[in-house]
Amino acid sequence: MSARSVKPGLTGKRAKRVKRTVENAAFDAFARRILRAYARRVAAGDIEALAGLAMLSSEVDTVVREAVRGLRAMPYRYSWDEIGSRLGVSRQAVQMRYGDKTDRSMLDRRLTESALTVTVSTLVDVLAEHYPGSPIPSVCPGCGYRYPDGSAECPSLTTVRPLLFSRRAEDQHAVSRLTGDQLAYLRDPKKALRARRAVQQAATLPAPVPDRDVPTLFDLVNGKG
Repeated sequence: MSARSVKPGLTGKRAKRVKRTVENAAFDAFARRILRAYARRVAAGDIEALAGLAMLSSEVDTVVREAVRGLRAMPYRYSWDEIGSRLGVSRQAVQMRYGDKTDRSMLDRRLTESALTVTVSTLVDVLAEHYPGSPIPSVCPGCGYRYPDGSAECPSLTTVRPLLFSRRAEDQHAVSRLTGDQLAYLRDPKKALRARRAVQQAATLPAPVPDRDVPTLFDLVNGKG
């Protein structure tokens, strides 16, 4: 019997399916529940699934890159400043991470390869190795990046500082490996930079010429005072 042979009165009119709209916040919560459930299944003894679970971090990094690419394209054209502010990093950092491939290669490989699984201990190591110190050199001691005028940060340092600052409470033992100057930079990079430059400028000032009217120690020893 074909569909046309059925009398319309004997079949109920199919209701039009209502399209459901899921807000991103609810969708995000759902995705997090799935991940936690996956972790519990692996923790229940499925060691073979551990590798697949770990690989999800690279998948997340890939889809974030795709999302950023969409936000940068027409018709939205969001700026790097707007995207970076949502991720809690600087414009330079987000552009290095998700921008052109050539720019991304300037980042420390431990940041690009570890993606979202980077540990606090690794962040501490990267900050310590790329920290310019005092006096400030012309290039980064960790990667050789030449500092532009008015800056003493390489792309890796710009990226790692806000990440480490937001996660510093996760591993206080690792953070304690930083020196006092590095900790000051972690808390307030602009203030730390000004302090280092002040010390550097003071070191380049010529030594004061002693006033010959005031006897020196050499004069006193030789009976000239």
